[in-house]
Amino acid sequence: MTTTTAEASSRETSIIIALISAMLVWGSSWISGKIIADMAPSQVTVFYRIALAVISMLPTLYFMQKLKLISLRCSYQAIIWSLPAGAFMAMYNQLFFMGLVDGLPGKGGMLVTTTNPVFTFLLSFLLFRMALSTKQILGLVFGLVGGLLMIEVWRFNYGEIFASGNAFFLLASITWAALTLISKQGTRFSDFLTFSTLMYLWATIISYIFAYEFNPLSSITNYSSTYWYHMLYLSIVVVSIATSIFFLATQKLGANRSSSFIFIVPVTAMGLSVWYFGEQLSLAVSLGGAFALCAVYLLNQPVKPSSE
Repeated sequence: MTTTTAEASSRETSIIIALISAMLVWGSSWISGKIIADMAPSQVTVFYRIALAVISMLPTLYFMQKLKLISLRCSYQAIIWSLPAGAFMAMYNQLFFMGLVDGLPGKGGMLVTTTNPVFTFLLSFLLFRMALSTKQILGLVFGLVGGLLMIEVWRFNYGEIFASGNAFFLLASITWAALTLISKQGTRFSDFLTFSTLMYLWATIISYIFAYEFNPLSSITNYSSTYWYHMLYLSIVVVSIATSIFFLATQKLGANRSSSFIFIVPVTAMGLSVWYFGEQLSLAVSLGGAFALCAVYLLNQPVKPSSE
C-alpha cells in the first residue's frame, strides 16, 4: 500500500467514525423531538431549530477559517444548489415534527430511517443510472426487513401504517433522500460547512414563512426552560454538528454510502426509547436491529466495474 493510498484510507476511516457518531446523535434526537413536540406548534419549533443552527454555524465558520482548519470556498453554483436544498431541509423538518406529534418516537424513527436509504438508492438509480451490486441489493433488502421487524409491522393494518404521523414520516424519508442527492451536487461547488450554512439559512427563511402566524420572534419567552434545553441540543448538536458531518460524508463518500449509515439511527432510536420511555424490546425488534446493522455493512461493499 502506497503512502497516498494509506492516507486516503485513514481519512475515509475518520469520516466513517464521525458519520457513525453523527448517526448515534440523530437517533437520540427522536427522544428530544418527542419531548418538545407538544410544547409548541411544529412550525415554530422547526423555525427555532434551524435558525439556531445558522447562528451556531457562524462562529464555526469563523474559527475554521481563522485557524486554517478548512479552506472555505463558495461559488454562484453553490448558492443556486443551496436554495432547493434549504427548501427540502425546511420541508423535512416540518414533516419530522408533524409526525412526532402523533407517532411513537421509536417506531416513527424506524419508519423514516429504514426507508430513507432505499429511496436514496432508488433515486440514484433512476436519475443517475448508478449501478447496484448484488451485495448492495441484498443490503437494501436486509434494511427493509430489519425495519419491518423493528416496527413489528404485523401488529398494524395497512390503514394504521399510513395514517397520521406515519404518513408524515414516509414523506420525510422521501424528502431527505432528495435533499441528500441535491447536497451531493451542491458540495461540488463549495466546502461542506459553507454549503450547510447556506442551506440552513434558506431553510430558516422558508420556515419563518410557515411560522409567521404564530409570531415566533415575539413569543420566545412563552416556552419553558425544558423546551429550550432540548431545542439547543436539537439545533446545535444535531443539526449544526451531526447533520453537517452527514453532508461532509455525502461529499466524500457519496450519497448512497452516506445514506446507508442511516440504518444505524433506528437501532439507536429504539434503544433510547426503551430506556427513556419504557417501550418493550421484543426478540423481533432485536433481530431487526441486527438486520439493519448488517445492511450497513453490505451497502458499503464496493461495486465492481463490469467487464466488457
